[in-house]
Amino acid sequence: MPGGFLSKIGRVGLSKSSIWGMHGGMGTHAKTTTEPYIPVLSFSEGIGEKFLESIGIGGADEGAFSHDVLQSRVELFRLYDNNPEGIQPVLRRAHAILMLVRFLDRASMDQVREAYRIVHAEPFLPKSMLILREPGETEFKISCAYCGQKLWVRDHDAGKRGNCPQCRKTFFLPTQKSYLASYLMLTESVPVYEAVMGEASCRKAMDSLLGRILDHEQALKSNTTRVTIPPENGV
Repeated sequence: MPGGFLSKIGRVGLSKSSIWGMHGGMGTHAKTTTEPYIPVLSFSEGIGEKFLESIGIGGADEGAFSHDVLQSRVELFRLYDNNPEGIQPVLRRAHAILMLVRFLDRASMDQVREAYRIVHAEPFLPKSMLILREPGETEFKISCAYCGQKLWVRDHDAGKRGNCPQCRKTFFLPTQKSYLASYLMLTESVPVYEAVMGEASCRKAMDSLLGRILDHEQALKSNTTRVTIPPENGV
């Protein structure tokens, strides 16, 4: 598991060369243990800290999260002002990954998409997207697909036709989940959850991800087969 040095990098900035030099090599994912390691990637200032507080990890960038009989180690990485390339060695040591999203405007989503490109390259790593909202929030931010103007969309307007005030183009208003899934071209293997900061929905998202770690490990065990040896001399 990553130690204090890597935790410090997670707080003040990711350095690909520093992490690579510390852990070295390509390596493989660690097998599921009694304490899986889950990096949490944050793409907006402040939401990572609020999420950790919501799941019972307050005042620190890392800590333990319990799910039934399984306890995991969670660590926060702030990517809104860091190069996402630095997370590659972190992913190779992870058992799952959680990506926290707050806003869906073009600039924010381009950051998320670049990081997801790296995360997606780890095909056997369970991953989830979590859209975080403030309590009582009833609208969300996107960008116009035509001119890039930032727009607020009310939840109850999703599915209706709307006009961009800047370019006057008309388009169907999405839900947060459908917009994120479409922008990143997510498949069903990468679920998108919605949660409210400070509420039980944050813990439920973590419970679901830990459950997927267990399911993934069980599937690997149950699908193990014996290698076949071809006959010698074609016999």
